[in-house]
Amino acid sequence: GIGANAVYTGLATTPSMFEFCRADMCDGAVMVSASHLPEDKNGLKFFTKDGGFTGIDIDRLIDGAASQARMWHGIGVLPPSSGTGAVDCSEHVDFMPHYCRTLKNAMIDEVCAGVPECDTSDVPLPLGGLRVVLNAGNGAGYFFADLLRELGADVSSSIGLNPDGTFPSGVPNPERRSMIDETTRLCEESDADVGVMFDTDADRSGFVLPRTVRPDGTRSNYEPLHRNRLIALLGVIFSDSSPGCTFVTDSVTSEGLADFLEYDLGLNHVRYLKGYANVIGRARELTATGKVNAEVAIETSGHCAMRENGYLDDGTYTAVKVLGLLARVSRANAEEVADAEEKKKAPPPASLLELISDLTEMGEETELRMNVLDGTLDTTRSIFERMAAKVEEACAGKHPAGAAAAVPGWTLDEEN
Repeated sequence: GIGANAVYTGLATTPSMFEFCRADMCDGAVMVSASHLPEDKNGLKFFTKDGGFTGIDIDRLIDGAASQARMWHGIGVLPPSSGTGAVDCSEHVDFMPHYCRTLKNAMIDEVCAGVPECDTSDVPLPLGGLRVVLNAGNGAGYFFADLLRELGADVSSSIGLNPDGTFPSGVPNPERRSMIDETTRLCEESDADVGVMFDTDADRSGFVLPRTVRPDGTRSNYEPLHRNRLIALLGVIFSDSSPGCTFVTDSVTSEGLADFLEYDLGLNHVRYLKGYANVIGRARELTATGKVNAEVAIETSGHCAMRENGYLDDGTYTAVKVLGLLARVSRANAEEVADAEEKKKAPPPASLLELISDLTEMGEETELRMNVLDGTLDTTRSIFERMAAKVEEACAGKHPAGAAAAVPGWTLDEEN
């Protein structure tokens, strides 16, 4: 063979690896990430310009690597460490500035979206006047604070901007109650417009928004924007930019969300198997038919991939969409408040949460996670299938002993 040249990027986010590939900065990329694994283990995520590897791709890669290893072992030699056929890992590069530029340009475009008089070449500080609390959780998304600062945002109350693999405040997870509470406290103390949270490698995001925004600009009653709420707000964004498009979500989204997307916003909602790779794959398949425009593939965990971004699940890009909307709404509200004061009218609504006020939310939501004692996938699959069968039997119309034996009020959602 002709060998390969491998370069080290240093600390980078998982989504950035795809950008490096599609920008022809490399032919392939491998992310070494602990992600959700125990601290003594690392995972590998593989990318080409076509996107991240699927499970089938990984199987093929493993089979190919094993075949090569057997070949080398069979002839009694080790792969060359230098010269022709070797893998040279001697160069260090810094590709992250390129990735930051793509996000910066995307943010400027978002702030100007739908505003005819907005010239993207004349928007040096599109986030000027906004106070943003970024909680990067000591993960790889720390760089986003500098990007927001360059775009004019006040990020002085942000936290977790020093990368630290021991995660002193706990493993960052936008769904974790302690991370939400910490971000909420900082937003309250700084009267922030929004709080942004990333997971370890910045491919997931969550937000905190004020429920109350007073005419004088002060804010209170901060609430999380994640799970069904985040999907709903993205629905608001895309119902304007791509009317009638399709959202593919995982199977645990609520009926209230389905109604909001389909009846309130006029979008198509497709539920699919839980797991962000499954959801993204389904969106790609639907769009490839030419009959469906699946703009967004999103899991309730915060993994979100958009067609306009190559179906890459990128927490920072999701933040670009939310912050872009916030900047547009804030600018429009400022103009309308001034007009209302002049004409002595009631000021317009100012909270992004009001844009999803028609979303019917579940009265109770609890997630249970049970560990399989032997830790094997086979046992996990077997137990899950048995539990699913029992739950299905307990639903009306499914119990082998008849409807009288079913749990009162339980029905099966056939779509999921």
